Amino acid sequence: MTNEVLDRAAGYATCQILTAAGSSLVGVGAYSLAAGGTGLVPLTLGSLSLLGAGFACQDTPVGPAGPDQGGGCQEMEPGGYGQVQYGAAGSWIPVPTPNTDKRDTAIKLGVEGIGQDPSTGKWSASIEWESVTAGGAGSTGAIFDTEAEAEAVLWRIDPIEGSCAIQPPLPTPPDNAFEPIPYTDPETNCTYNVQLLGFVEQAPGMTQDPVYVISGSDVLRADGGRVGGCNFSPTVYYGGSGGGGDFGGGDGAPPFPYIPGDDPDGRPNWLDTLAGALAGAAGAIAADAVADAIQAAFATEYPGLIYRMVSVCEKDASGEPISESVEVPIPNLRAPDAQLARLDAIVELLQAGKNFKQPVCPNERPTLVGAWRTISFRSTESSPYGKSCIRKRFRYRSQSGLGLGEVVDHWKDFTWTTGPVCVTHKGYSWGTPQVWAVTADEGKRVIQHAAGEAGFDANQVGEWGISNSSSSRYGVSLPVKVDTTGGYYWITDRDGSDGRPIVAQLPNPYG
Repeated sequence: MTNEVLDRAAGYATCQILTAAGSSLVGVGAYSLAAGGTGLVPLTLGSLSLLGAGFACQDTPVGPAGPDQGGGCQEMEPGGYGQVQYGAAGSWIPVPTPNTDKRDTAIKLGVEGIGQDPSTGKWSASIEWESVTAGGAGSTGAIFDTEAEAEAVLWRIDPIEGSCAIQPPLPTPPDNAFEPIPYTDPETNCTYNVQLLGFVEQAPGMTQDPVYVISGSDVLRADGGRVGGCNFSPTVYYGGSGGGGDFGGGDGAPPFPYIPGDDPDGRPNWLDTLAGALAGAAGAIAADAVADAIQAAFATEYPGLIYRMVSVCEKDASGEPISESVEVPIPNLRAPDAQLARLDAIVELLQAGKNFKQPVCPNERPTLVGAWRTISFRSTESSPYGKSCIRKRFRYRSQSGLGLGEVVDHWKDFTWTTGPVCVTHKGYSWGTPQVWAVTADEGKRVIQHAAGEAGFDANQVGEWGISNSSSSRYGVSLPVKVDTTGGYYWITDRDGSDGRPIVAQLPNPYG
């Protein structure tokens, strides 16, 4: 496995995460290596923009997101109150409300969101707050010329009486950012799983960059055949500022084996090893981290398995296809016996590969055509792992020629259930749409609904891909529907990356 392949896999995953999570990543906690990995610093919009540029992400805008609450006090102690303010970069402005009494008696803040007024093109950032006055609640906002200004706004309560009870904790990335992302490399024709471990800042002022664990994929084709066939041990990838894997001469780190779990202080094991790798001369991993990794590897008993090579071209005497296979069983063993047994198996499997007749498979890619459709979904209830709803973004190309209103009609009442099964459809001109659903059939139902709008049957062209995640964190199962935050259907129809996508406004229930 070369660094170039890992670079491409990490770049693909980064663009997918920026597309799916966008500005919901702004403000989440990144590990600060300057503090020994014990502290967290907030991710910035600038770092995410540089990250997308460094990996040359196409059509992956960062945003939109709700107003940032990272500006200071969010809730007062009992008996205390203060003034609601908004601002950015330390410049604070009182929230403009007609009732100054309510403005000066806020005790708790809560985010609503951002939205655009189609008639003026202006962007609004809204905030909810509670007060000690009768009625107890208020809602107001601020108007900005650009979406970026609305996304960057900070909110706080400036104490007047009493003291602050709650400073806002740094949020964690949304659940969909941690889902394994299948990546098929165009040069090796192998499929890999790329999974986000977290973000790291090496020193104050440097960008915050993602850390991934990359491994061979167990993805199966719809017909049962294995995709790619290139497997290797889970490997931690950190490319440094801007991506690109500038190992050796830049600020990235050499790939190293992934050890799951946390140390006694609650830090993930990969973080300690990465800190050692970056601190060592020429990127060498610190000796104590290597010792811990070796000790952990020797203490682990690796489960047994069977390596099997199956022929696809053999025929019997009458010319009918037959299936022949060579199997090499590996028992449960500790290191290094487990590794030696697997290495010995390679010889027998390589010989079997030479003995079998070899198929020649074309590697043709369809030309991508059609207008992009982007559908954003939001769960109808909060995630069991947090207080926020989960969000899913689904994209594909369509040649139907339908306008935005007709596309909205096609999707506005559609619901589905998320989950741990990743369903993809590839090999056709509409791209490679992907859905994480509760079952494979549910994922196919979502993609077939999109194909119906795009003007074809997904069962008749291309091919399906199915993979699974065994972690409940990465496979939250909740019903979702089209996101209507801010009074708009989060459904866009755009032909390219130039210009802002148009969104459809919800009907006015009052006429």
